[in-house]
Amino acid sequence: MVQILIRPNDKFSISEMAQMAIEAGAAWIVLSVGSGDELRDEIRDITDMCRASGIILTCDNVELVREYGMHGVLTDGSKCSPASLREELGAEAIIGALAGSADAVLSLARADIDYAALAAGVPQATGLIAGVRSADCEIPVVAYRPDMPLSTEEALSLLSSGFSGICAGAHFFDGASPVDEISTLLKSLR
Repeated sequence: MVQILIRPNDKFSISEMAQMAIEAGAAWIVLSVGSGDELRDEIRDITDMCRASGIILTCDNVELVREYGMHGVLTDGSKCSPASLREELGAEAIIGALAGSADAVLSLARADIDYAALAAGVPQATGLIAGVRSADCEIPVVAYRPDMPLSTEEALSLLSSGFSGICAGAHFFDGASPVDEISTLLKSLR
């Protein structure tokens, strides 16, 4: 699983980035928009695009998830606990939670979440995921790399070390051809 993280930047609108991710074959988009107040029209458009394309759409803002009927939330836990999010959004919602360490993943695994997102670079990936798996924790763990460049080799290394998926994004939209970069990565991981 590869999640394409989209956040506002100076080069493209979030709608343009979502369209590029969809064109590239993304199956899951994560919006990181903070309050999102000034982006509501674009968020509505992205939600419609994802519905029409059968793309999973999650967001870091619970209010926007509720308002637009997105699939779920990726939370840092600062505003609302994963358990209360599950209660509020329902059993069908996808609840992801950011974790800063293997120990944090183990704590989150006791909450009713669907996956943990763990900040991980390639050098420390094997040790981080080994710490989770050695505790017999089977929760899916996504390597969270929103701002770091990600080569195909690095993606394959993260997945072979035991991560269930990767959340990456910002670097794709810095290059000359985001569609080609995302598409190349997705094809190489299939």
